[in-house]
Amino acid sequence: MAHGAAGVRWKREAHYKESTVRSFLIALAAIATLCGKPIAALVEPSGDTAPSAVEFSDCVESIGVGLVSTAQAEVLVPAPFIVVGTGTPVTPLVVRTSDCGGIAVDGGPTKAGSVVQIGVVIVPPDFTGDINSYTLLYYTSDVKLAHRLADTGLPAQHVGHLTYDFTPGAPGELHVRVPRPGSPALSVDGRVGNPAHAGSFVANWWVGTDAGAIKMSTTVPAITIGAADLVLTTNPGGALGQLIGGESIGFPLVQQFNAFAGAHMDVTHVP
Repeated sequence: MAHGAAGVRWKREAHYKESTVRSFLIALAAIATLCGKPIAALVEPSGDTAPSAVEFSDCVESIGVGLVSTAQAEVLVPAPFIVVGTGTPVTPLVVRTSDCGGIAVDGGPTKAGSVVQIGVVIVPPDFTGDINSYTLLYYTSDVKLAHRLADTGLPAQHVGHLTYDFTPGAPGELHVRVPRPGSPALSVDGRVGNPAHAGSFVANWWVGTDAGAIKMSTTVPAITIGAADLVLTTNPGGALGQLIGGESIGFPLVQQFNAFAGAHMDVTHVP
């Protein structure tokens, strides 16, 4: 009986959080319209900055949006990018984890892999996308993806032992580990619901380089969205720990656990 009550309570929480997610994204888009380096401001391109394309298939992902000091975030986000919390004490930080049955870079072979990325929400530089973030950290278990992004100037790290453990349930469990050589090392843990609410999404992630901006634009034509309750943990003395103000951060603004069959990412240089 207690187990059944817990399941009902989780479903109610999931419905509430899905509504909160939609409300927050609408508000965030309005703010952005009105405003019309791994943990570093600028990254130097190391090689080929030609456009690149990545296909993702059979994916699950978590999205968490928490709050960090605007002053600290602005140190990490160079001009002309503008954090959405400019002029206020705190600003949104996005933490995304994803695990896909297939990742194919520039038409190459498809292989399974995972991604963890962290960024500060910014005003849309080109007024496209449902959300725009400045990339602070990007980890992937896919060596080709990591090297291709690093060549363009993105702060991508290859972490071969990145683990993504998802256990379905009501609720399910998610445990993501970014060990060394990932720097900083971190984990994302918590409970997740079953994705149900359908929609589409375009997410833009940016980074500034000496040669101009690099934009990762991912289009997800069909996505199912569920609730989540997650915490990121890292070394409190490291750069990420200092940004989040300690060992861990929760996500009071948005928490999601999503699923999608396919997505397309274009990586382009914007002078």
